[in-house]
Amino acid sequence: MTHTASLAEIRGFMTGHLNEVFSTMLSMTPETSDHTEPPHAPNRVTGVVGMAGEEIDGVLYLHLTDEFAKKATAAMLGMGPEEAVGEAEVNDVVGEITNMVAGGLKSHLNDMGAGCAMSTPGIIRGSSFVVETVPDVVRELLGFVCEGSQVLVELHIHSKGKMA
Repeated sequence: MTHTASLAEIRGFMTGHLNEVFSTMLSMTPETSDHTEPPHAPNRVTGVVGMAGEEIDGVLYLHLTDEFAKKATAAMLGMGPEEAVGEAEVNDVVGEITNMVAGGLKSHLNDMGAGCAMSTPGIIRGSSFVVETVPDVVRELLGFVCEGSQVLVELHIHSKGKMA
C-alpha cells in the first residue's frame, strides 16, 4: 500500500528512532527540545546523508557540538574518560550514527511506499555555517538535548507528490 508520507508521520518516527539509535549505540537518552537551531558552539560536527527516490528526495543533517560528538565517540567505542578521542574517530562515529538515523528513515519511507536510496555519510565541521534550502524543499527541524548538549536533526525533503 502506497501513501504519501506526511511531515507529522516523519516527525513522529524520527523522534522515536533517534531515541532508539542513541540508546542502543551510545547508552544515552535524548529528550525533545523546542530549540530548533543548530548548536551554537565554538565547533560543530554535522553528519550528512542524502536520499533519492521516485517520490521523495532529501538530505538528513545531524548537528552536534564538538564536545558532544567526542562524548558520543567515546561511548560508542567503549573508551574511558582518560583516552583521547581523535578527529578521525569522531568523524567515523558521527558518520555512522547519521547513517543509522537516515537508514531508519529510509526504511520507514520504504514501508510507506516512498522507496529511496541513500548516499554514504559525509561530515561537515565548522562554527558558523548555515544550510539553506532551495525552492520546493521542505525544511524540518527536530531539536533534542542529550547529556546536557543540544542535538539537532535537520531534514530537507523534496516530495515529488504532495506532502502534508
